[in-house]
Amino acid sequence: MNAICLSRDAMTVLGLAGTALPFAESVDDEVERWLRPLRLYGEAGASLQALGIGEARVEGTTDGPQQPVQTAPQETLALITAAASRIAAERGAATVGTQDILTAVMRHYGEAFERALNRHSGDSAELLERLTARSGASA
Repeated sequence: MNAICLSRDAMTVLGLAGTALPFAESVDDEVERWLRPLRLYGEAGASLQALGIGEARVEGTTDGPQQPVQTAPQETLALITAAASRIAAERGAATVGTQDILTAVMRHYGEAFERALNRHSGDSAELLERLTARSGASA
């Protein structure tokens, strides 16, 4: 498989997340460190903002038990980047976009990502609908 280039927005998100991940204290904290740049850039940012996912958590939401980080930040970054590249290739994209990174993050973190969306009053089913609609519109 040929390597797919990263879009500028994707490079920015990976760079920002890569500098923030070493400071994460739990898996849930890692997800938050991915959401911050993803909210601001590219198709992922547009989809998250359309859902009303902001910086602040919704009042009254509680965190569950905090799982410790299982992998080194560099390894996590590499896993997400590789998964995003596969996702972009599967959809026939010329570049890896932020929507590919967001999808890779959603898959990688699973329930922890769901908890993060809930803390920001979001819903993964609606997010997936928006991502699918946006990628279909840009194709």
